[in-house]
Amino acid sequence: MVAAAGVAAAAAVRSPLRRADALRIRRIGRSGESSPRPGSPKRRRREGGRCSVSGIAGIFHYDGRPATASELRALTNASKHRAIDGEDSWVCGSFGVAHQHARNTPESLHERQPLVSAAETVVCIDGRLDDREELPRPRSGASTGASDAELVLSTYERDGDRFASHLNGDFAVAVFDARRHQLLLARDVMAARPLYYCPIAGTVLFASEIKSLLAHPQVAARPDEDAIAQLMLDDWSDVHRTCFHGIFSVPPGAMAIVTRDGAVLREHWTFDPGRSVRYRSFAEYVEAFRELFERSVKRRLRSTHPIAVSVSGGVDSSAIFCQAAVLARRGAVSAPLQGITMTFPEGSSADEQQFIDDIESSCGVTVARVGASEVAAEIDCHAVVDRFEMPGMLGHSHRAVLERARAAGCRTMLDGFFGDQMLFTRAGYLVDLARKGRWLKVRGDLREFARWMTDADPAYFRREFRRAFVRSLPPRWLFRALKRHVGDWRGRTSMYPSWFTGRLRQRALARHTRPIDYRASPVTYHAQELHGHVTAGHYLSQLHRQISAGQMYGVDVCYPFRDRDLVAFLMAIPGEIVNWRGVPKGLMREALKGVLAERIRTRRWKADLTRVGNQAAARGHETIARLLTRDCLSARLGFVDGVILEQSIAALAVSIAEDETATTRWQLEDAIGLEVWLQRFFGDRAANI
Repeated sequence: MVAAAGVAAAAAVRSPLRRADALRIRRIGRSGESSPRPGSPKRRRREGGRCSVSGIAGIFHYDGRPATASELRALTNASKHRAIDGEDSWVCGSFGVAHQHARNTPESLHERQPLVSAAETVVCIDGRLDDREELPRPRSGASTGASDAELVLSTYERDGDRFASHLNGDFAVAVFDARRHQLLLARDVMAARPLYYCPIAGTVLFASEIKSLLAHPQVAARPDEDAIAQLMLDDWSDVHRTCFHGIFSVPPGAMAIVTRDGAVLREHWTFDPGRSVRYRSFAEYVEAFRELFERSVKRRLRSTHPIAVSVSGGVDSSAIFCQAAVLARRGAVSAPLQGITMTFPEGSSADEQQFIDDIESSCGVTVARVGASEVAAEIDCHAVVDRFEMPGMLGHSHRAVLERARAAGCRTMLDGFFGDQMLFTRAGYLVDLARKGRWLKVRGDLREFARWMTDADPAYFRREFRRAFVRSLPPRWLFRALKRHVGDWRGRTSMYPSWFTGRLRQRALARHTRPIDYRASPVTYHAQELHGHVTAGHYLSQLHRQISAGQMYGVDVCYPFRDRDLVAFLMAIPGEIVNWRGVPKGLMREALKGVLAERIRTRRWKADLTRVGNQAAARGHETIARLLTRDCLSARLGFVDGVILEQSIAALAVSIAEDETATTRWQLEDAIGLEVWLQRFFGDRAANI
């Protein structure tokens, strides 16, 4: 058990919930007035903004002070866009919590949240539970039609503090036990739902959005320079720290436990890289993958509204859409399905229309097309970072697909993100083969990579394997020491953009080496590689931005390739099975015969959006130059050297449109994202930072 940062242990006067207190419990409506019990015809609804996911916000005075409705209302007002289907609150004694409703699943249509039991336990959940039939039945009856909140409550009543280890799905949960004077905050291991908390004197605030915590009068917004340094220079998002000083994220697969003594963090679920799954034949692996992938897609199609699938024509997104179409034809999905794709000029490196035509032909459906020329040039960057709550930018093509999904009435969209990371494991399994002396197999698979990835330099795969093999030779402690030494040297030379200040570089370098904490030693380097992808801060920051972008447009973005059971399976089987006979994603290609259009299943190249993105950045140069000046807020706060930044922007205007890589554009977007984020959250108080 690790003490949660910033939470001081403090003795508190126990304030038991008495019957008289229970009689004073009120459900707080839009104006703070008492609301009737759920089900009453006079129940009021708060109409929120366009967010399609529910939200949680609450306050717990663990020192025993009473919570007030006005305190709670300040938190919920900052995230009222989440209350698209209404909002309800519960305040009693030292605890208050609100749930902002987005009723996207059949079970949520008539649910009550916050859910309060006769045993004085309060439950709020944002998200979706899977494997519902494996959870204990609520006391009210069968689990089939029970709400997710009822299943969380029944699991807590059976298993106590270990309840979260039995939950599977995309979720963030708050459980308050009044009799024990204890609050539990838990997140799923795949980080699909955010949950933040802020400890202040004798109190813990918690919410789905950081803006809610900043709305409390005792919380002052200050940037966390260590977190910013990691994010800006290493593109790494810490699982616990946020970019706001004193505000923390509940880590994926962890639970914050708050009692009268303060708060601690405890892991409730993690992947076991030491687990091994072996079958007798490749056909058995294929059948197991097929079953898990179908289940993963089906889980995310549980909706009362139309469902969008972002489909590019690539193997991953097409696999999701075609699998969803198969389920729809079987009658396993009740919600209408809408494929959406972004189109680019015919013959360009980004053109994939031939594959979209194949999907329409094989599935018998029409995929909605959004032309690149239809995308508006301007993006409201301040609105973007307001939802991201961290520095970042939103791509034009991603925004266009989300806008079309919203226009079609979709509240959920499936996306193929993370398919490459899970299904084309290149270095790890080749290291496993090499360490077994199977060098001929290594050479053969590297050659097969080159035959299948015709748009990539074959030398790239050889370099990647050599680097991974060398890294596997020394003990981990020695490798980390070498990594720190090399990182220090690269940081002083050319590793980071020149406009970042020495102070920020030093903060990033100080945190550059991150030890890997495995519960058990990985059975294979393949398992180690996948475990690294799942827990990597780089992908967590990407995931957070994409999910937040969806919320900005009223769409809950879901990722079937980040399904916990599917990931655990891929981590446990041999890497040479995943890339069967050296074919990238060979296992999935074989499993989806008859589901995926054949030309896509055997596709050997990827679309390249680099030039499209670079040209869009070049067109916005004048706006960028007005934003990133020598006296911009980033420079005044000491994050960048304003003079170097201004000079660099002028030079980039000439080169970025013709650049063959996206590195420079990404660095530029990082600088823009940082500046706009600082303006949004700290502009009026910069002098006090």
